[in-house]
Amino acid sequence: MTQRLARTLFFLIAASTATSMIIVEVFVHDVEDTILDLELKEEAEYFTEQIREGRFQPIKTAQLEAIFLPEGEAEALLPEYFRSRHLPFSQEVEIGQTTLLILGEQLEFPDGKLFLAQDITIMESRETLVQLALAGVAGFMFLIGSIVAHTAARYLVRPFKKLTREVLNTTPGSSMLQITTDYRDQEFCNIAQAFNRFLSELEDHIEREKSFVKLASHELRTPLAVIGGALNVLEQRQSLSSADQKTLTRIRRAMQTMRDDTEVLLELARREAFESEARTIVLQELVQNTIDDLEHGYLDQAGRITVYNNSPGFKVTTHPILVGMLMRNLLQNALRHTRAEVEVRMIGNRISVRDFGSGLPIKVAEHLNSGAASSSNNFKAGDFSNATFGLLIVRLVCERLGLDLEVTRSGNEGTEFLIHVHNLT
Repeated sequence: MTQRLARTLFFLIAASTATSMIIVEVFVHDVEDTILDLELKEEAEYFTEQIREGRFQPIKTAQLEAIFLPEGEAEALLPEYFRSRHLPFSQEVEIGQTTLLILGEQLEFPDGKLFLAQDITIMESRETLVQLALAGVAGFMFLIGSIVAHTAARYLVRPFKKLTREVLNTTPGSSMLQITTDYRDQEFCNIAQAFNRFLSELEDHIEREKSFVKLASHELRTPLAVIGGALNVLEQRQSLSSADQKTLTRIRRAMQTMRDDTEVLLELARREAFESEARTIVLQELVQNTIDDLEHGYLDQAGRITVYNNSPGFKVTTHPILVGMLMRNLLQNALRHTRAEVEVRMIGNRISVRDFGSGLPIKVAEHLNSGAASSSNNFKAGDFSNATFGLLIVRLVCERLGLDLEVTRSGNEGTEFLIHVHNLT
């Protein structure tokens, strides 16, 4: 903005300077025209009267020359610069280093030709000097204009930069400092006041969200604790058959999964960091554990997931519960949308999950891609109207862990999700 404003001011100054120079140049040329059209014509009228009265004598001074050639006499008697002129004639002529203004008229009484020449060499040299002076003045004006333009631009943009810095330094949270409104220009005051109103509304919204999360945390954790306690009581009685014991194990595993998911969802809602819980894990083990949980929990899915891995010892420092939740939702989505096999490929720092179903809606695939969502971390209400809740969790988890999610294929031949992992160990 400063550069654009400086360029605009410099252009205006340069245009004004150039216009002034052109006006001066036109004025200098107008002086020559005045000499030629007025002074020489007056001299011609004076000498014409002398010719008619018989008192004319050829004149040649340092600056002026006047010659009358009666009709019938040869032009060889004239100086070379008067010869072969079609009268009437009025023009500036260069003769070596000399510049002459020449005026020629045809007289009827007495018949003949009157020629006048005025030496304006001194004036021409002065004109050259004036032009050089004008060029110097123009260059100086351009230099001053550049300095003034940049100085004025910085001065004019200073309050805008101050406002921008304050806005950029504002960190979202439950308590945000209001930006100053003591600007000289009312427009900047209005912007600052509008931004402060926005901050106040945002603080209220964050406070309401925190209150909701606290309540939801209590309401979700309490039933899970009750279920866990009931399962412990059933195990302590030791009255369950082996089949019932397997069912109890499945219930406990599902409860633990729900507890983990609840914790993760609450943390996502609070947008808190997970650095303190990050651990270095072998990615293959986590993926395999997730697959085992799905197959044990859903017998109809056993054997449908095939894993290809060319990096068995591939390690990553991350939040294991979040990664497990990510993989579980991707695999559940793939298993739900196809009766065929689901492929998981771990190649280098990439994880691919592919099914052979009917594909995702185009709009959902676009919003899941990292490139389509990189400009904003917020989703519009209708972005996932045709998608499952699991895909929304996948997108949120990838953003929180700094993973790049890409839908590389989605159509009649199936869907393939590709996850790029960066935080390697």
